[in-house]
Formats: sequence, structure tokens, C-alpha cells
Amino acid sequence: MKHLIFLAVLFGVAFYLVHNRIGSLPYGYDEADYMFAASQGVEANWLDRGTVPITDFVRAGLQRGTVPGGLTALSALERSSPDTLFQRHWHGPLYYYWLTVMRHLQVDEHSMRFLSLLFPGLTALVMYFGSSAVLGGLQGQVAGMLASMLFLWSPVTLQSTELAPHMLFVLCSVSALLLLAKVAAGGGRRYYYAAAVCSGLAFCTLEVALVLIAVMLFVVWWRRESLAPDRRFARDAAALFIVPVLVIWPTSLLKLSFIKSYIVMAFLAIFRKAAWGDITFAQTWRLRFLTSPVEWILILVALLCLAQRDSGYARYARKAAITFLLFAGLMILAMLPVYSETQRYATPFLAGLDLFAAWTLSSLLVRPLRPRITYATLAAICGLLYLSAAYELSTYVPAEDHRQANALNALRVAGLENKTVLIPEPDFPTLHYYLPKMRAQPYANTSAIPAELRESHFDAVLYPDYSLRMNPSPAEP
Repeated sequence: MKHLIFLAVLFGVAFYLVHNRIGSLPYGYDEADYMFAASQGVEANWLDRGTVPITDFVRAGLQRGTVPGGLTALSALERSSPDTLFQRHWHGPLYYYWLTVMRHLQVDEHSMRFLSLLFPGLTALVMYFGSSAVLGGLQGQVAGMLASMLFLWSPVTLQSTELAPHMLFVLCSVSALLLLAKVAAGGGRRYYYAAAVCSGLAFCTLEVALVLIAVMLFVVWWRRESLAPDRRFARDAAALFIVPVLVIWPTSLLKLSFIKSYIVMAFLAIFRKAAWGDITFAQTWRLRFLTSPVEWILILVALLCLAQRDSGYARYARKAAITFLLFAGLMILAMLPVYSETQRYATPFLAGLDLFAAWTLSSLLVRPLRPRITYATLAAICGLLYLSAAYELSTYVPAEDHRQANALNALRVAGLENKTVLIPEPDFPTLHYYLPKMRAQPYANTSAIPAELRESHFDAVLYPDYSLRMNPSPAEP
């Protein structure tokens, strides 16, 4: 009964905070690409249909992506091709199977975004029951409550309702980390093997899963006495990682498709300024702290607790929590070049920090105090987390662009769904998804329009203010 009461409060509060903060406008830039990939079907995503060899991929990027105006041309080239890997932005296909099913059910934009909360909801359940199972007793309950509240009530989580594979990755990685924490706390090989399966699923979701693989290798070295690694152990662990990958994303290994993800990340870091947003490193981290200050303060308190010497059960819990901290630290390093106001880019490492804080603080709360004081302190933290989230979400507006809705309306009213149209590059993914029969050509800025009109014929030009010029000529301004 106590589990049901807590979970009812946990999910009820989360729903209350976010239910009217979910977008309903047409899919934006990334979302439209993801939905277009889903529209190609399961088989196309499973086989990475249309993907080009790595050598051609690198050559095209260097030739077109490093020259002025080349990125717009590269965008048009890729979106006119059947390359499902590009349409997924080089992520694994696991999330897109979910999108494909939802699309076949004809779920609208608002409902699709609302249903994306399924993944953080499942993650919160894994955190709650996983922490309770590994730690056990009162400390396990407190750790599970803290972890699930820190994660599910975080404005970072509740503001990440746009379509993206990050929350599915968080679910897979958190499942693996809890199993590895069990290994660190003295569990046997079977927990490590289960973590290998979850890591394989994470690998089929986001490319940063290599961080999780690094943590798995560290745990083998760290717990080498209890795991007693040998050839059989290495063979079984590798097989349990590889088999799910071959089932879900065979071309990642057979065609080395996953390498393209790292090539793209390197390309963006070297050749693209403000690739994820026009914001600096300091502004990114300031925004992350101000978005969820109570959450970050509790994480900092947990970090200070590392200097405290403990023995017995508290030491047991904090030792296991090092797994979460290592993962989060490595993930932050992996995503350091990503400067963005978009909160979803913080989710891969913040979930690990939430677990670390919950497990560490639970040992501080439970050990010296009576249960009533423990729960009173937990209730006070719960109240602070709620107030912080409620304040942040009270002024939050989903990052939707009304321009795309206006563009779609203008093009449909003019009957251009099957015509050749010159359009602004930022609107290309959205129009490409909603009007797949329209032959669209993007332009980077209005100064490029005359040159485009001299080179090709267009039935219309869509301007950034969504005025249409029908049957344009190069002489027109």
C-alpha cells in the first residue's frame, strides 16, 4: 500500500506540473526529421536503408559542409535521399520503432509528445524499485523515493517532452547502472550480464552509450575479485551486448553505421559554431542550474559527503553510488561541446547524478536519525523540489515555432503540395515531412534567392515572413 500511495503522489504531481505544458503545433526541425524516418517503416530503419558508405559520407561532408552555404546544400541533398540514418540524425533505430507504431496509430502531435512521458515514467519506476531492491530496508526506500522525485519532478525532465530518443536512452542507461551498482555492492555475474543487455539497448538508442560501455569495463576491473573475469565471462558478456544490437540494429556492426555518429559529432565540434544553439558554455551551465536549483544543490551536498568517512551500511551504499557518479562525470565530458538552451541535452548525465545524490543522501538521512525524522526530512525535500519545479514550469512555454504552422497553411492554401518551391532552410524538415510530394529547395537567406532563381525554375518562393511569390523571376527582389 505504501508503494501505491507514494507512486500515486509521484505521478500525480508530475502530471499536474506538465499536463498543460506540452506542445501541439506541427513538429519542428529535429522532430520532423525523426517522424520522417519513422514514416519509412521498421524495415528501412532496421537496415539503415539508403545509407551511403563511410568514405562517401566523409567526402560529402568535407566538400559541402565546410564551405559557405554548403550546409544548406548538404541538407537538401540528404533529405532528398532515402538515407534513413541521416533522417534519424545518426542515432540508433530503437526509438524510431516506437515512433513508427505511434504513427500507424495516427496519434496527433500533442498526444505523441504527451506519450513520450512514458519513458521518464518508466525510468522513475526503475529508480524507485531498483534502489529499494539493491539497498533494502529503510535506506532503500528513502533512496528510491529521493531518486524518483529528483528525476521525475525535475524541470529538465518535464521540459523534455519534444520527440527525441534521449529519454529512452536514459531508461536503458539507468537500468544498466542500477544493475552495475548491484555488482559494485557485491552482486554476482548475473547482474553484470543483465547490465550488458541494457547497454546493448542503450547503444541502439544514442551514440553516447560508449560512456556506459566504459563504466562497464571499469566495474569489471573494480570488482575483479568478486566477478573473477575469465574467457568465459568475457565471451558471455560480449555476446549479451552484441546479440541485442544485431537484433535491433544489425548494420551498426555489419556496416559500422554507428561510426558515422561520432564523425558527425566531431564535424559539428570543429566546423560548426553554435551547432546546438547560440549560447556559451557559461550560459549553458548557468541555465541548467537556475532551471532546477534544488536538484543541483542536493547533488552538490552529496558530492561534499564523499569526503566524510563512513563504515558499515552507509559505506556500502556510497561505494555502490560511485558507479553513478563515474557515469555522470564521463557523460558530462562527452557532451561538453554541446552548448544549448534545450534541456534534453542534460538528461543523459543528470539522471546518473540524481541516483548518486539519492543514494548518498539516504545514508546521511537514515543512519543517525529515527524513522519519523527521516521521513520528515524527506517530506521537506519533497516540498522544496515541488516548489522549485512549480515555479520554473509556471513560466515555461514549449519551444514551438508558429512559423512552421503558418508556412504549412500558406502552402496548402496556394495549392503547392505537388509543386516546386524555394523555402527557408529552417523550415525545410517540417515541410519535408508534412508535404512529402512537394519538391522543396532550401535557401540559407533571402540574398541567395536571385541566384537560386537563375539556376532553376520554381513555381513559388516562400519568404521568411511566409508571404508567397508565385511564378517568380530572378529580376524580382
